[in-house]
Amino acid sequence: MPLSDQPSDGGLSTVRHLLDSIGAPILKALAAPGALDRPVRGTVLHDPADPLPPGRDQVLLMPGLLADQRAAAELVEAAARLGYSAMIVKLRGADGADLVEEAARCGLTLLAAADEVSWRHLDALLLSALGSQGVGGGSTAAAGDGLFALANAVSAVIGGSVAIEDLDRRVMAYSSSPDQRIDSLRREGILSRRVPEINHNLERYRILLGSEGVVRFPEALGALPRAAITIRAGSQPLGTIWAIESPEGIGGDGERALIDCARLAALHILRNRNASELELQKRESALLGALEGLWSSHETSFRLSIPPGAELGLLGFAASAEATGLLALTAHLAHALTRYIVPVRPDASIATTSRAIYVLLPGGGSEAATRLAKGALTSIRGSFGDFVRAAVAPTGTDPAGLPAMRRETDDILRVTIAHPDAPRIASLDDVRAQLLLARVGDELNHEPRLRHPGVAAMAAHDSENGTDFAASVLAWLEAVGNVAEAAARLGVHTNTLRYRLRRTAELFGLRLEQPDDRLAVWLQLRLLQR
Repeated sequence: MPLSDQPSDGGLSTVRHLLDSIGAPILKALAAPGALDRPVRGTVLHDPADPLPPGRDQVLLMPGLLADQRAAAELVEAAARLGYSAMIVKLRGADGADLVEEAARCGLTLLAAADEVSWRHLDALLLSALGSQGVGGGSTAAAGDGLFALANAVSAVIGGSVAIEDLDRRVMAYSSSPDQRIDSLRREGILSRRVPEINHNLERYRILLGSEGVVRFPEALGALPRAAITIRAGSQPLGTIWAIESPEGIGGDGERALIDCARLAALHILRNRNASELELQKRESALLGALEGLWSSHETSFRLSIPPGAELGLLGFAASAEATGLLALTAHLAHALTRYIVPVRPDASIATTSRAIYVLLPGGGSEAATRLAKGALTSIRGSFGDFVRAAVAPTGTDPAGLPAMRRETDDILRVTIAHPDAPRIASLDDVRAQLLLARVGDELNHEPRLRHPGVAAMAAHDSENGTDFAASVLAWLEAVGNVAEAAARLGVHTNTLRYRLRRTAELFGLRLEQPDDRLAVWLQLRLLQR
């Protein structure tokens, strides 16, 4: 199979490209009767009340059309006859079976847009995706050609296959020298235009994104040795470059070639960004400053286009402690969330740090924030599983309160990412007790003299002698002093438990008859469990 660097239609985008670029849940195929490779030159927003114009190689957007209307099936037939590449509808709870059947009969690709996405922003998203494929002008296509030329140039120096990827691990360009060294993992990535999502790969991305310069990876799991570098604009990562090494290694010339390639690739990627991406980047910088308290209320409102008196909602997203490759996961998570959030809430501002992604919603309050979090986690679950947690901060109307909202969001995430059974979407009310316990642990770490020395001595005694004093005291405290209940939990006789409790006073100086002492001992024992 030839590995061409251009679409088979001579450079035009296709319906398949649009689906791959936008994807579920924003856009999905209802009927695709072998027409996904039809070229696409643009979009047409059409009012069903007007005559349908000719639309050779256009995507037809149908606002106001109900999928179960008789007119819908008639428009499908007309769109196929007039040369449209695809038609997009919203089901809004309708079955749509008749429409799908008619589309299959006529040979027209039928797509469904998410109900909550406005038609205007869906059209903008489609045009953005078309622009990234070079539709409507030659500059973007030239930028893509430039990346392929860079990959081939590096491959000529290093001797192995080279791939240039974005932060979603999608292959933007790759070398195509006939004698280059290549393996099955690289071949799969080129053919699917995406790197396979396996834990081994995530760990490598984590290492790479956290490093400066060229990073070397030895042969592993059937993959040949690789050298890689992150493409950056300042401190912001834009993508990565991966080169399979020759049997002799890459040497100094190879490392310099990768460094030069990363610098030039950054220029190509930045030049290829459209206006909407630049606006998102500008908002991200403004939101980071607002979360750190750098701006006044007026300045924050101006920079983030916040309407006067708007109820501000702040969401935080982070990968749980169970996930591997957290740094790489955060970078990729940010891009996946952005693809979902921007069409649904184009007024949102999104900012990414090394540990979390923050989303500011100027309007709608906590209810809208929770609804958006649910939709976002559902949309990314296929790629990220259940490893992502969302935190919903209390709402406010003063932008000066954003630093405090961020602190609360961070506190919530601190608890939820550390506990596998924590809710995937949480507010402070959901984790208040766990957060209080964590804060007590912080204070005891900061002031160890406040710890009761008998608790540490008891834990050490248990470890050295195989006794169960700590577990016995904790069970008794959690049973609120009910000896019978605690003994049953431990599987021992009540007299045995009473004996152990008496001995803790003799051996470790624990005064369990004192309420304050009981509280202090319980807190320390609970912290030892974490």
